[in-house]
Amino acid sequence: MKRTLLILMSVLMIISVLTGCGKTPAQTPSSSSNPPETKGTSETQGIGTPDNPVKVTILEKDVSPSDPNVQAFAEAIEKGMAAQGNYVDIEYLEAPAGKYIEVVPIALRTGQYTPDIVYFQNGVELPLVHEGLLEDLTPYIENSTHVKANLEAYNWARLEKYPYLLWIAPPMTYVPYIRGDWFSQLDVKDDFLADPSIDNYYRLFKELKEKGFAEYPLTTDNNKLRLEGVFNHAFGITSTIMKDGDNYIFYHVSDGERAKLEWLHKLYEEGLFDPEFITNTWDVMEQKFYEGKSAVISGRAGDVGQIHDTKMIQTNGEGSALEVLPPAKGVSWAYASVDVTREPRGFAISVDSKVKNAAFAIFEYISSPEGRVLDRLGIEGIHHKVENGKTILTEEFSSWWALFFESVKTFDPNPPMEGSIYTPAAAKSLDMIMEYYAEDVNIIIPEELAPKWDAMINLYNEYYADIIRGVKPVSSFDQFVKEWNAAGGDEFSSYLAEILQ
Repeated sequence: MKRTLLILMSVLMIISVLTGCGKTPAQTPSSSSNPPETKGTSETQGIGTPDNPVKVTILEKDVSPSDPNVQAFAEAIEKGMAAQGNYVDIEYLEAPAGKYIEVVPIALRTGQYTPDIVYFQNGVELPLVHEGLLEDLTPYIENSTHVKANLEAYNWARLEKYPYLLWIAPPMTYVPYIRGDWFSQLDVKDDFLADPSIDNYYRLFKELKEKGFAEYPLTTDNNKLRLEGVFNHAFGITSTIMKDGDNYIFYHVSDGERAKLEWLHKLYEEGLFDPEFITNTWDVMEQKFYEGKSAVISGRAGDVGQIHDTKMIQTNGEGSALEVLPPAKGVSWAYASVDVTREPRGFAISVDSKVKNAAFAIFEYISSPEGRVLDRLGIEGIHHKVENGKTILTEEFSSWWALFFESVKTFDPNPPMEGSIYTPAAAKSLDMIMEYYAEDVNIIIPEELAPKWDAMINLYNEYYADIIRGVKPVSSFDQFVKEWNAAGGDEFSSYLAEILQ
């Protein structure tokens, strides 16, 4: 009850790009015929029998039950769990037609879909949490072996505050990538690596353009996290909520944000920043990067960096393999601070599921040594193979992505791997996000203030785009702050003082 009241008091500030893929028309999910299960027993042993496996349904973004790889993946989980004495029958459900993050919460609330396990991102599950529709995973995790072994400190911090999503992965930190062959030819390279200041980032972009490598060195899409990951700390934006004298404010109205927008406007005016950054979709942004229109892109460390690196090499050859750049150095020196308020995405178990223990047992298996190999390497014989005492990746591996968890914390293939699952740039990006790690200060925004927050963010987005493009002068930032405070900023300051005291 206390936990529910806490969540009802507050809703996470969500600043994330909303992306989704179209789906084929939804199939009507079959209802489970499993008998009721005792709530909250959190037992993951002795589940089902060979003749009567427990059926578990899963709904996940971009994962279709008609995909042969998904079918083989489910069968491999079933086989692996059976070897451990747990018997499940996994059924992946086709997502409802439309944008996943918009239609799935509605389908669950109306009862159109009743999956046991469901994937969420961008905070769209918050209304379901408010209504008590998602299971508290605390007792399951406490009684686990392999799930616990894979969790990092930031996972524990998030789960303590918000125990409804499980997401075992590196922090979703954005880092800048540049073509290695271009970077090696820059006169500024050594100075930049010795001191990646804002001034040297400017010199880097300037030289890239002057030498004709790229039409505009820096590109992005409408996901502001990309540029925040590179530049926020340099301008003193060290957390989502900051102290301004005796008051707490959101970084959006800070002096550091004003200075950052002024600098980005300078890049825009000098042709160093993609003029179409407002309208770019993520795929258009990436295409510009691979085709050489832009030179620097900010993407998530790890798996996304692997995709960028692989596609760049496929497009432009081995010499174009990416380099990872450090965050800009200034007032502070780190990539964007990591929010530990809650998981930004992850898997939940429906509170109405009759097979909660079996559902969590899948998480436990996928977190085991055998499960990590399956999740990370895909199907043996398709995405990897075993030859001469080595685990070897096949050409098909480039099309595989972990369907559950990206973590490699306990990933240890047996037999050992030949090579690595990551390219050098992707591996380096994971090391660098921990080297330049900082923890955020954030809250869960009260539900009654959510409409005001939406209005404030819309206002910020308008001024952000207009100031960078020169539609409004940098001096208009003062007017923006007044409008922000009138729209709810003053009310939030009082609330923040109460919550953070």
